[in-house]
Amino acid sequence: TLGTQGWHLLALFFLPFCLCQDEYMEVSRRSYKPVAKILKFCFPSGNHGNNGNNGATGQEGAKGEKGDKGDMGPRGERGHHGPKGEKGYPGIPPELQVAFMASMATHFSNQNSGIIFSSVETNVGNFFDVMTGRFGAPVNGVYFFTFNMMKHEDVEEVYVYLMHNGNTVFSLYSYESKGKADTSGNSAVLKLAKGDEVWLRMGNGALHGDHQRFSTFAGFLLFETK
Repeated sequence: TLGTQGWHLLALFFLPFCLCQDEYMEVSRRSYKPVAKILKFCFPSGNHGNNGNNGATGQEGAKGEKGDKGDMGPRGERGHHGPKGEKGYPGIPPELQVAFMASMATHFSNQNSGIIFSSVETNVGNFFDVMTGRFGAPVNGVYFFTFNMMKHEDVEEVYVYLMHNGNTVFSLYSYESKGKADTSGNSAVLKLAKGDEVWLRMGNGALHGDHQRFSTFAGFLLFETK
């Protein structure tokens, strides 16, 4: 421990500094404060200094690896009911879905009789009778019909008639010398009542028929009438 002379030396050393403060410390010859208390009194703590300047921005690090897929989140709330859409177009009832197409894959030469077609490709509504070759109108309306034929090479001329019930609507005529083929066609727009029949009648001559279907008969409903 410090002796009496040691404490005197410390007191004499720090006293000038202590006298510079507003406070006064009385030093006793017989009793001395610890050195730490004297230092704390003579050198009080200063004010907290300002923060230093922000450092420079660091370089961007390398991109990390893709993390694991997270769990599925909770189901969201049901959205608001949307506005009512516009009214759609009315559908076509079955009795108004009318269309047919028949073709001739074999020769036909039955004169003065209804033409029977060997193949029917389309028969929407089944209003074309495959056995008789006649179309029956399911509703009152306006219908479209078309017929194309090829003359058989063994005859010179061919007559074919489009029939509405018992009346001739139009005639088809084809002429070419024997050994040569010839084609002809015609179309009609007819206003029919429900139950009316339309068919083709062979006049004279013969029609050519093969897998290429040169002779065809087709029709469909344009629109219904009252």
